Amino acid sequence: MTLTFAAVDSARVRAARLDALHLRPDVAGGAQDLTSAVAHLLAVQGQELQPALWGLSRRVAPSPGATSSPGRTEANALLAAGEVLRTHVLRPTWHLLRPDDARWLVRLTGERVARLVASTERSWGMGDLGPGVDAVAAEVADGPRTRAELKEALVARGLLAADAPGVVFTHVLIRAEIGRLVISGPPTEGRPTQHQTYAAFDDRVPSGYGPLGERYDAQEAVLELWRRYLPARAFATVNDLRLWSDITVSALRRGLAVLEDAGEVVRLPGAGDLEGLELVATRETAERWSGAGIPVPSRAGPVVDLLQAYDELLLSYRETRHVVLDPALPLPDRTGSFVHTVLVDGVVAGRWRWPAGRAVDAEHPVEVQWMRDPTPAERAALDEQSAELGAYLAR
Repeated sequence: MTLTFAAVDSARVRAARLDALHLRPDVAGGAQDLTSAVAHLLAVQGQELQPALWGLSRRVAPSPGATSSPGRTEANALLAAGEVLRTHVLRPTWHLLRPDDARWLVRLTGERVARLVASTERSWGMGDLGPGVDAVAAEVADGPRTRAELKEALVARGLLAADAPGVVFTHVLIRAEIGRLVISGPPTEGRPTQHQTYAAFDDRVPSGYGPLGERYDAQEAVLELWRRYLPARAFATVNDLRLWSDITVSALRRGLAVLEDAGEVVRLPGAGDLEGLELVATRETAERWSGAGIPVPSRAGPVVDLLQAYDELLLSYRETRHVVLDPALPLPDRTGSFVHTVLVDGVVAGRWRWPAGRAVDAEHPVEVQWMRDPTPAERAALDEQSAELGAYLAR
């Protein structure tokens, strides 16, 4: 029997996403810890590493009896221990993911990422990067290496000019990552300043393909992508997932048909400014959020979120990402240092600057550029978020 669900509008979709993305852990429950937050989201865009780790900490539900939520030291320790890894996957940018998800997800998306970076390589006339990639793999086989150490090794081998543009060396590393040869390693120790390293892929990633088992199957990988994406993103279109994963629409539609036949997912019409779009959700999400009988949760007073610029609430969607935008305000951009996003009740209302190298406290609050005049209650809610950021950085 085919179930028919009522249309969903932007307000309901926005509230469902805040819930599914665990941005309201104190209301609806969130991840138990930082690693489970990463596992829930599958992959978290992370080229702005420290803001991305802060964003993960916002997804952890308060533990009974806990004196504080995860802090900066704990978040960075996950990378050092290899419980969370950082690599180029899904799109030509860094993402954070769990070791069990690294091998199958990089294999699923690596070929597409390679095609995308190839256009940049041709425009720069980079030529064959293969020898450099092989040399990077040989270097990390003896242990983790910093970016500077790897560049020095390539120069010494005559595979990279000492004055080569940085983009050339960057693409050598990207090729090594999508080739499943290297991945993020532990930070250096015993030096005045710690640096992130690259390590051999197989040293940090378990054998096999995680949820797929010991053997890789392309169709099963697409099904796993849908099964992980939808519960963490609530309502979305096929094109939303296409932007996020860069998997072809045809492959995604084939996978969606399998899951729909199995009764795992349903389709719903959009309403209001989503009219004309077909949204997809898990059966559980649709049953919880569609229909007039299910109210959209609310909290007393405005809720302010300090999101990183590439938070999954902003980057997980294509056709429907406008549900977090105020049509009366200009589109936000990421120019200058105020690149991160201020939300008020789930709607973009300003930008903020990451406090690199300084504390955040009552005398030195987070710096914000509002896109409109905030109310006194919104300023007070921002002060609360600023205090939480300060506490996170201090931990």
